[in-house]
Amino acid sequence: MSNLSLFTPPNRPDMDTEVVLEGIDYPLIEPGQYEAYLVSYETSTRFAKKVPGDNTYMDGGKVYVHFRIDPLNNAGLGNQEIIVFMSFNAKTIKKPYGRNGKFTAARRSNYGKLMRRFFGTEESTGATPNALKDKLFIVSVRTVEKDEKQRRLRKEERYSVIDKIVDYA
Repeated sequence: MSNLSLFTPPNRPDMDTEVVLEGIDYPLIEPGQYEAYLVSYETSTRFAKKVPGDNTYMDGGKVYVHFRIDPLNNAGLGNQEIIVFMSFNAKTIKKPYGRNGKFTAARRSNYGKLMRRFFGTEESTGATPNALKDKLFIVSVRTVEKDEKQRRLRKEERYSVIDKIVDYA
């Protein structure tokens, strides 16, 4: 199992090294169903396209929703904080991108269907992922074995993602 580590870069580059690897090393856990709660979400320009003449938003993009897996240690994963994400396609994302970013999603998208399932038709219209905070869910976790170009990942490159939110715990 990979250790989750968040690296915050210093204000200036470290002069003792030429390269610093940044970002989150996503963990690999056994596929299955686990209890989880939402920690945060962020918008990303991954797979987004610039809109000609308007630099305030982009078409497409991703929304990454981060969950803490097995917070009560019912699955026996230990007291280590395991953060796994679930991704959604965005219709548009608005600047500034990143944590708690603004986005639009289609009503019939996976995100739209999820929000309608938990909040009903009217309440889901403006619901951000933060509406899922302070709730415990049962989630289905799977292992990512191929990259975005469908090339097989080496064993040490594989990681876990949330495939779906099954229900409330």
